[in-house]
Formats: sequence, C-alpha cells, structure tokens
Amino acid sequence: MKKVKKTLSLLLIFIMAFSLTVYAEEGYTDVEGTVAEVQKYGNLTMDIKPQALYDAGYELGDILTVTFGDNVLQVPFCTSYSDVDTGSLVIRDDVAADLLVVAINMGNFSTTYNANVGDKLTFSLFEKEGYLGEYLMRQLTRTNVREDYESDVIFANFRVIETTGITPGLLYRGSSPVNNDLGRAAYVDKLAETAGIKTIINLADSEEEIAGYMAAEDYNSPYYKNLYDSGKVINLNMGVDIAGQDFGEKLAQGLRFLNNNEGPYLIHCNEGKDRAGFVSALLECLMGASFDEVVADYMTTYENYYKVEKNSEQYNSIADSNIIASLTTVLCGLEKGSDISDCDLALAAQDYLLRIGTTSDEVETLKSKLSAEAVVPEEPVVEEPLDEEPVIEEPVVEEPLVTEPESVAEEVTYIVVSGDCLWNIAKTYLGSGTRYMEIYNLNKDKISNPDLIYIGQILTLPYK
Repeated sequence: MKKVKKTLSLLLIFIMAFSLTVYAEEGYTDVEGTVAEVQKYGNLTMDIKPQALYDAGYELGDILTVTFGDNVLQVPFCTSYSDVDTGSLVIRDDVAADLLVVAINMGNFSTTYNANVGDKLTFSLFEKEGYLGEYLMRQLTRTNVREDYESDVIFANFRVIETTGITPGLLYRGSSPVNNDLGRAAYVDKLAETAGIKTIINLADSEEEIAGYMAAEDYNSPYYKNLYDSGKVINLNMGVDIAGQDFGEKLAQGLRFLNNNEGPYLIHCNEGKDRAGFVSALLECLMGASFDEVVADYMTTYENYYKVEKNSEQYNSIADSNIIASLTTVLCGLEKGSDISDCDLALAAQDYLLRIGTTSDEVETLKSKLSAEAVVPEEPVVEEPLDEEPVIEEPVVEEPLVTEPESVAEEVTYIVVSGDCLWNIAKTYLGSGTRYMEIYNLNKDKISNPDLIYIGQILTLPYK
C-alpha cells in the first residue's frame, strides 16, 4: 500500500511539474511580490501592480497558484470580492486604486494564513480560464449617481425589514448614513429621520473614522450626528470575516445595545450589503422568517444596486455563493453546498447567538424587542354632555357654483405589498411611473415621505 501511495504521489508531482512546464513554454512566467500592507480587514496588498500579472500572460478568470512559506493555494484572478463565494480566496485587481490584493471574501487572509508585511508571494498559472465562466457570470456594475435610480430609497438601499416575526416599521437596514464615500449618506440620513429611527447599529466604523467623516466638507447627516451625540449610535468597527471570533463578539455587543435602547432601529455597514446583509438575515431567521424570505430580502440589495433580475441565472448564482453559503456554513454549521431546506433556521440562529456569547436571557429580550407591538397614538376621548341636549341649527344650503357631474367614478384603492414603491405602482396602474407624485399627493395623510410606504397600507389611486 505504501508503495502504491508513493507511486501515486510521484505521478501527481510529475503531472503538476509537466503542467507548469507546458505553461512556462507557452509564455506564462512566475511573478514574485512582497506584501506591502495588511489592510483593515486582513487583505494583503502587494508591492507589485496588477499589470505585472497581465505582463506574465495571466488574465481575469485564470486560476493562479499562490505560494508562500508552507502555503500552496489555488486562487482565481478577479476584480471584485463578490466575484467569489463568501469565504473563498481571491486575487483582486483593484482597478480604482491600481492595487494587487490577495484576500478572502468576507474573511481575514492575514490571520488565516499567518501572512504579514514583508512576506514574499509567488504567483504562477494553475489553470488557464479555469474560473472564467463563473467570473463572467458575476460581473456587476453600478453607479453612485442618484439620477440613475428610481427613488431615494433604492439609491440608498434603505428599507424596512418586512419578514415574518418582525414588527413592521421596527427594523431597518441601509447603506451608511455617515460615510459618504458612495455619495449616499445624506439620503440615508434623511430617510432615517423620516422613519423615526431612534437607535443605530454601525457595523463598519471606529470612533476615529466617525470623527473623520463628520469633519469632512461634504458631511451632511445632521440626524445621525444628533443620535450619535445622544449616545444612540454604537460603532462596532467589525471586520468582514463573518465566521471569525472578533465578528461574533462585536455582534453580541451590538445586540446588547439594541436590547437596551428603543426602536425603530437601523443596521448599516458601508454599502448595506455584506455585514448588514448577514446580520439582517440572522435576525430574520431568529424571528421565524422562511428561507425564501431571507434570501429575497438579501438579494433586494443586488436588485437595487446592480439591477440584477430576480430569479435570473445570475441572481441565483449570487444568492448561492453569498447568503445561502453564509446560512449553511456560519449559521447552520454545515459544509458549503449542504441542503439546508429542512433546517430549523430559527433554532440555528439562536444556537449561533449563544455560540458568540449572547446569553439565553439576552436572546429572549432580543426576540421580545423585535416582535414588540407598534405604538399607535390613542384617539382623543370626546365626552358627551350629561345634562342638556345640544342645539343643532339647520345650515343654510347654498346653491353650488359648480354643478356636480351626473356620475361620479368609484374610489380606487390599492393595498401595498412586498417590493412596492410609488413609482412601480404608478407605472403599473396609471401607465407611467412619473405619476407617482399624484399618488403621494392623494395620500399625504398616510405617507410622510413618497419614498417610504409599508406593506398593508391602503392607498387611494388617481383616476386614469
């Protein structure tokens, strides 16, 4: 048996050596670089530019071998973290910053592989175009221009979480209302004010970063600052390694803060996509949301930002490699690709919270907070006079200046469902999305902001 294993090992080494030789003969040469910086979330930036890999004959979609110390890793060459699954390796051409980055999507490469500044990494070709099909499937583009989006809500990726078990109007998610790198902060801030947000959980930033944002010339988020100054914002400064201990400990801290403060609550990171997406999904699962509800809410961000078509091949691929992978591995503790259709997601969420240090009492408090009944103002009590009957004078009826039409059309009403916005309702029922302000003007007693409507609202529609 030992002789067979030895023979197979020698054969494998020969095949790999032969493959590398073939690639070398075809013009693909090894590239060596040194780690110049370990970024905030554990990503490595190299002292060589992405062009060095292109000059060696490598292209986006190739799978490269990265060698350093005792590590030999096969990693796809891409442009974005979202080009690979959550927890997967990626060599990234950061086009905007002209940096070559080696990372784990939603993970910490530096701590996982003990990689530090000064380490030398060698890049060589493992498989030409080995990841090209998947890479092309995942190409996503978006702009940071408000006019390219139908509404402030879609642009800001700001929405109320409407899944089973969570009181409507109590828990919101969105992009950052304080970090204006994406040009969305002021929009989120205004929407947060309109929604009456009382408590904010900032997953992304440190105290120093907040101070920097607020000192910037383009800072225009007064509502956030008011809550921050009042002690109603917690800054968790979390990394993106959602499976890591640091992430879990800080999340437990943030949920304690939620328990100790009143809603409505807003959860945000930078884009409101990855960290906010996972935390939202966790809370949705805890409160009894179905698998389909959780996935649909998570993917709304991709519909908002990237106009990914719902239930398309691209949509399903992104869901599989992101939120479904996270639910499978982090929440349920199963191998990636496992079938979790029969898993009790509420129980899995509760077990996860206990694993990260949240106590049973804290979990129960959290569930109570998220299912609390919405506060409805009481109707004023009108007391009838006890002794005398009111004297009612007959009003003088004057002839109207404008005669009534012979027939009056019946009032048209519409009940808001999940995914609705005024633009889409106007487009569907009035023939043009540009008529959305007509609906708003008819329903100002129900709608305080045309970008904020809720499931179950009964709206009056204009006549066609």
